[in-house]
Amino acid sequence: MELRTLIDEVSLRKRVKELSEEISRDYAGKVLTVICVLKGAFIFTADLVRELKTETVVDFIRVKSYNGKEKMKTEVVYTPDIDIEGKDVLVVDDIFDTGESLELLYRFLERGKPSSIRSCVLLSKDVERKVDIKPDYVGFNIPDRFVVGYGLDMNELYRDLPFIGYFEEQE
Repeated sequence: MELRTLIDEVSLRKRVKELSEEISRDYAGKVLTVICVLKGAFIFTADLVRELKTETVVDFIRVKSYNGKEKMKTEVVYTPDIDIEGKDVLVVDDIFDTGESLELLYRFLERGKPSSIRSCVLLSKDVERKVDIKPDYVGFNIPDRFVVGYGLDMNELYRDLPFIGYFEEQE
């Protein structure tokens, strides 16, 4: 298998800056509570919050839905420590595909009675959605490929790549 680049490092940086400018405009004058979805979104979240021009609180949540390339039952396995009641919450995730993870996160976080919940995803995969929910901010639309890099992994490997890549099967 050969690793190919889908989104290069320069394009990632440029798009993260654009997203942060849009989010900063939408939350101008407010304190934004960013909930990073571990583990895949940690690099994206770090880069995004460094660019935000609004006061920001950051916490983490973890949803598990893959084992290697195999999809499994989606469940929350780590929850935020902070109180989100009355707060403007932005869920930052790495990839949006069927929508099941994001829907689960919204339902889970709504129990904390935030003032608002919106979402920002680095990647939106071109697949059939299983739920009626869409992210509010999207970095890139991508084809239905299993991708790695910039925080995304395959069996915990490749998170450290500075680009988004995929494996091309060689004959």
